[in-house]
Amino acid sequence: MTVIKIIDAFTFYGFDVVLLAFLTALTVQLFKATFLKRVKRKLFTFLPFILGAFYYAVYAAVKNLSLAYLLDEYLSVLEHGVSVGAVATLLYVVYEQFVREKKTSSPTEGVISTLVEGYVPDGNAEEVAKLIAEAIERDVTGSGAERAFEILKENSGDDVTERDIKLLSKLIIETLAHLNAK
Repeated sequence: MTVIKIIDAFTFYGFDVVLLAFLTALTVQLFKATFLKRVKRKLFTFLPFILGAFYYAVYAAVKNLSLAYLLDEYLSVLEHGVSVGAVATLLYVVYEQFVREKKTSSPTEGVISTLVEGYVPDGNAEEVAKLIAEAIERDVTGSGAERAFEILKENSGDDVTERDIKLLSKLIIETLAHLNAK
């Protein structure tokens, strides 16, 4: 972002909205990493807006030293709260797409991480990929698909069926076999 775009964002949204958006984005990431690990991803679509509205309401009440302000100006408070959520979502997307680098120590883990991404909760794909890759590399009995199945079953989301896990574990083994054959 250029300096002009940053200044434009502050003038369009206001300094308070941008600061609250940073707080909202950090809170959402903290929630995702701690007690909301097993929650469906659809909730995370609305969470920044809910938290943004909450944070802006608290900010507006403190700024005006009145809870009555929230009732009198509820439309303005809600509008600014949604703006906080929108900016927080934008910050998250920019971070995920341009700043954060995925940490995979091997090409095998990268392939597995890509395959399991939709089946395990956010943020756990790399960790699960590493566990599966280690299990497959140590496998001398040919039961890599079974071990991958066990790891996926322990770490998958609640909405993933056992059949899906079996198919995914077989797909991982077949994909890795195909890549290793080249």
